[in-house]
Amino acid sequence: MIINLLSNILWTAICVFLSHNFPLNNSFKASCLACCVAIVLSLGIIPFVGQKDDRPAISFVLGFIKHICLSLIVSFILFLGLELLIQSLVFLFDLYIGDKQVLYLLIFCFFFLAPSLVVLQTPSVEDKYAVSDWMQNKFMNGVIHFLVIPLHFVYLLTLYLYVIKIVLTWTLPNGWVSWLVTALMFLTIVIVFLLYPVNFQAEKKRFDQLVLRYLPIVVLPLLFLMSIGIIRRFNDYGISVLRIYLLAFNLWCYAVCIGLYVVKSKRLSWIVGSFTALILILTVLPYNVFTFTRNKLQSDIKQIAMENGVTNFPMDSATYKKLLNKIGEVQGEQLSDKVYYLSSTFDTLAIDELVDRKGVFIYEFLYMSKVKTEKHFVDIDCKYSASLCTIPKGYTSYRIVGHDYSSEGFSFETKNDTMFITMDYMLNNKRVEDFISIPVNTLKEMDKADKVSSPTFYGKSICFYMTNLSCDLEEDNVNLRGVLFIK
Repeated sequence: MIINLLSNILWTAICVFLSHNFPLNNSFKASCLACCVAIVLSLGIIPFVGQKDDRPAISFVLGFIKHICLSLIVSFILFLGLELLIQSLVFLFDLYIGDKQVLYLLIFCFFFLAPSLVVLQTPSVEDKYAVSDWMQNKFMNGVIHFLVIPLHFVYLLTLYLYVIKIVLTWTLPNGWVSWLVTALMFLTIVIVFLLYPVNFQAEKKRFDQLVLRYLPIVVLPLLFLMSIGIIRRFNDYGISVLRIYLLAFNLWCYAVCIGLYVVKSKRLSWIVGSFTALILILTVLPYNVFTFTRNKLQSDIKQIAMENGVTNFPMDSATYKKLLNKIGEVQGEQLSDKVYYLSSTFDTLAIDELVDRKGVFIYEFLYMSKVKTEKHFVDIDCKYSASLCTIPKGYTSYRIVGHDYSSEGFSFETKNDTMFITMDYMLNNKRVEDFISIPVNTLKEMDKADKVSSPTFYGKSICFYMTNLSCDLEEDNVNLRGVLFIK
């Protein structure tokens, strides 16, 4: 009774906290996810503390997975049956049913019914602690020896062949190899858990003994390959939250492989416990992976700016563009990558200390700045006043161009050093096309200028008051913002 009351109080406090901090930033989301993962993993550890071995815990987890699969199958069958019934009512009785009925059915079947069926299959205390040998089951034995282990062998063979390749060609490993080694390590842990009953069998199969004893040692050299791939990612692309997690996972894999060989796979619960502790330490503590990454990126960006003469922060648009042009294309692209990652991964406070975002569309500004060093790219921000923008004589209506991202792009073609932009708009429920022309030299001069007043361009039946233009002159699409006046 007391435990249930405390659980409800804790859950209420969590809900109130989340509601007051909504929408959650990425750090909070990661912390919530880490806590959920820790709770799920602890279900296979805490209830079995004090047991002589890990067979009851592994048996409980395998049974839990079986119950989840059965519940999902039953829920899916019920979903298909109810959906067929609803469609029959529509066709047979001409009933109108809204478009969201499929969503409601999915929620009922998979978010209410399926979890309820899993809970109903919860084993009793006696069954939970029962010691069983799942390898005596023909199905499980077949899955282990004819599916999981062969797949692991193929992964091993592929990675060792890749090691031979990079040694012969004397090149660094591709960063992608980290994901393949991660999958290999996951299969290694699965195999060790599934073969765990071998330690207690009277008649032990030699093959199973060898796999259980030496598989971690066979995988260990490939973890070094993963380490090199991660280091190369850091050198090529810099620091990121995901790469730090991957590096921590790599170090944890070293500890797991060495630990399994030392303890001879006699106990396995420490693997789950150490992984749970790792994700909580990296994610939930006040100074975590997100905090470290944010501080490091801010420090790197500020250092680069100060080394190149920037003293006032936050930087405005003109200062930022001058900085990119000064440091060159390669370093400028790296700097923009860091600023863009900082703005997209963390809250606005992380970037507001470095770049003044007032009046600037941050994602466009940062992304377009990456290629600003190329001569064929233009990005023009015009100084304008909404109060001074009046409808010209002879024009009867207007349209806001670039009010949302779906209406920004316009096609253009360049002839005789002049850009002809196709401006399409709706008039009397009909799509109408018109053209405006802008000399390319005019665009380049406006792009170089520090302050540009909003220019006006005319077409056959339109007048365009431009506030922003960005495009690659070698492509066929331009992003525009401004006001389009129509006769």
